[in-house]
Amino acid sequence: MKGKIVQFAIFALAAGILSSPVKAEQVITADELADKMRGMWLGQLIGNAAGRSTEGDYFHSIPNPNSVMPWVIKQEWDSDDDTDIEYVAMHILESHGFDCNSPEMTSEWLRHIIKGGGIYIANMQARCLMGDGYLPPETGSRTYNEHWYSIDSQITTEVLGAVSPGLVQTAVDTAGKFACITNEGFPTHAAQLYAAMYAKAFFEPNVVTLVTESLEAIPVTSRTYAVASDVLGWYLADANDGVLDWHATRRKLYDYYQGTYSFGRQYVWLESTINAGATVLCLLYGQGDFKNTVQIGVLAGWDCDCNPATAGGLIGIIDGYSGLPSDLTDPNICGDVYKNVYRPYLPDANLYKPQYEAITSIASRLVDIAEQNILDNEGYITGSGETKTYHIPDAGAIVTEPEKPDPNGPAGLVAEAIAAGIAVTPTAAVQRYNVSKDRENLYGIIDGITDNSYNGHKAYYSYVSDPNARPSRDFYQLNFSRPVKFTDVIFYEGDIVWSGINTYYRTDSTKGGFFNDLTVEIRRDGKFFEPVGLQISPVLDRYKMYQVIDFSFAPAIGDAVRIIGTAGGTQSYTTIMELEAEGDADAGLYVTWVSVAEGQQQRSDVSEVSIRFNRDVTIAPGGIELDGVGSSTIFDSNHISFAYDDVLFQLTLSFDADGDESFGDSLPDDVYELKLDCNSIADANGAKLLDDDQNPGDGFYTIEFHRLFGDADGSAGVDLWDFQFLALRWQAGPADTGLDANRDGVVTFSDLAVFVENWLVSYSP
Repeated sequence: MKGKIVQFAIFALAAGILSSPVKAEQVITADELADKMRGMWLGQLIGNAAGRSTEGDYFHSIPNPNSVMPWVIKQEWDSDDDTDIEYVAMHILESHGFDCNSPEMTSEWLRHIIKGGGIYIANMQARCLMGDGYLPPETGSRTYNEHWYSIDSQITTEVLGAVSPGLVQTAVDTAGKFACITNEGFPTHAAQLYAAMYAKAFFEPNVVTLVTESLEAIPVTSRTYAVASDVLGWYLADANDGVLDWHATRRKLYDYYQGTYSFGRQYVWLESTINAGATVLCLLYGQGDFKNTVQIGVLAGWDCDCNPATAGGLIGIIDGYSGLPSDLTDPNICGDVYKNVYRPYLPDANLYKPQYEAITSIASRLVDIAEQNILDNEGYITGSGETKTYHIPDAGAIVTEPEKPDPNGPAGLVAEAIAAGIAVTPTAAVQRYNVSKDRENLYGIIDGITDNSYNGHKAYYSYVSDPNARPSRDFYQLNFSRPVKFTDVIFYEGDIVWSGINTYYRTDSTKGGFFNDLTVEIRRDGKFFEPVGLQISPVLDRYKMYQVIDFSFAPAIGDAVRIIGTAGGTQSYTTIMELEAEGDADAGLYVTWVSVAEGQQQRSDVSEVSIRFNRDVTIAPGGIELDGVGSSTIFDSNHISFAYDDVLFQLTLSFDADGDESFGDSLPDDVYELKLDCNSIADANGAKLLDDDQNPGDGFYTIEFHRLFGDADGSAGVDLWDFQFLALRWQAGPADTGLDANRDGVVTFSDLAVFVENWLVSYSP
């Protein structure tokens, strides 16, 4: 409908009905547009061919040592992934328009992009994922695409900027949509940066201005923005001294995005960031000259066919085909034939592959797409034939993707604890504290960074090269300098590391990066326990990366919490972005320590139970009850003596078991539940006792124990082990065995008789 309205406006102008045209500040003739489209496509082909022989050879600190590189000019230009996926994108726009959706894009990929030819890295993963029923943006997400960080989207979407001459917002939005087929985050921003430069290049020949203004099209919090602005800054500083040295800037690019100062955030030579930097570098130092630009792009290294292809295409727009070096475009050596090697049923839907199309034909098709795009964006056309002219409205300010600034620090309980003066330190089964390398900086699991799609932070990992040194159980732990209350733990998983770079991840052997099983444990009194009511959501999935796993449980007090499980993969290691705890730094009022029978392991004699609190408490009458589970006996406050130490905050209970109003008796054999009524025990501020026992929420803090005469080793049974204790103490003092039934100070036949009565009796305390 918008296009029809614009066409009516054009008709009205021609008829003199309207007095002034729709506002348009950028003008280009149809012939100029076609010439620039042809220059763009051929510029990409020339740049790609020039660097193909050394692709991936020079990705260390030293670039290609040659001062020049040979030009590879062809009569028949074979396709490569720098143009043939753009060829499919062009077809998608022709078939479905700029408002194409994920199912439509997927359908075209499934038909025209085959797994076995000319498709690599993230493109390959996306195509395989589509075969399994996934749609964009899932096909390019960090969750499913193991190469989401790679170069793919930025070398396959430049054409989307070319068909948006002067329409920067449309170029950025469309590139973002197509980029999400294969990538997420900062690589998609590189695609949008390139698309913005291509869209602007129709009307802006200065490459410094192009780079500077196109940076406004991407989030400033993106790693792509960082590398492009860094290279721009280094170039401008270099230009100020009057002697340009691209090698020196290339070394800085290496140092800060791959080497010493990169925090180990580069994955491989074909990742997005380093190549985006190399592309900006060759554009700036090429200073608008096609040959210099492409040559620097090739010699700089890394993905040195893709980078000069992008740069060559951009200069091709600026200069047009007619302005490209005549010795490279001489028809005697440079043909007008594009050979589609890998993409079946294009351009003829009835033929497989290979197929052929003239580059001038491709340029004509791109002009048609651009024309419709201009009209759809309130531009208009005047004249016809040789005078046909496109009038394109001023783009105005660009709306970028939302920013994702790095947090200032940890979230949740860790942040609250630190603010309260509680020290928090991370430990792990495999722990390194190398702050200059993300993979080895355990502090990174409490830096608050849970999403690395923009900033490129890598996850910490527990990789150990020596198989014999790998822990049997992997864990990550938060340690607090004093007890706190835990209610939840959130595990932000890292990446999964696969073996084959061009193998579909579901059929690939995995090196590591995930847990096979996982639980949460809390430390209290030096011992770890699994909290009550533990639930995990969602379940672990070894085929998903960067999962966010929430562990919820009943509130529990401790001074450490950890996730622990078995590491997966052939090299048995895990990865983690962040370990976040939820709860309360003020743990409230809670039981810190319980001692039954003065802490001795024996349960032959239980005449005393001590309970220590973290604060001074008051206990209301009836606040404590002791139940004999087997005998259904209830010991109320009349049969329990209370002694409270207000220095240690310790309550000691002794018992009148025989009803003679004399306390200090041993309890009879039974399993016991000592119940503290949480509402009847409070601190000076009125805080009630926390119910964080094995049955939280019932209002009672319950302590379970047993008394069984003869159980000298505390095993809840009387057996040969206990008999050995009796034999050792025979006719001697009972020491700490409790085997003195009549309390006469010596183990004799009277004690043996009671022991025999309990022979092989056992409890389940």
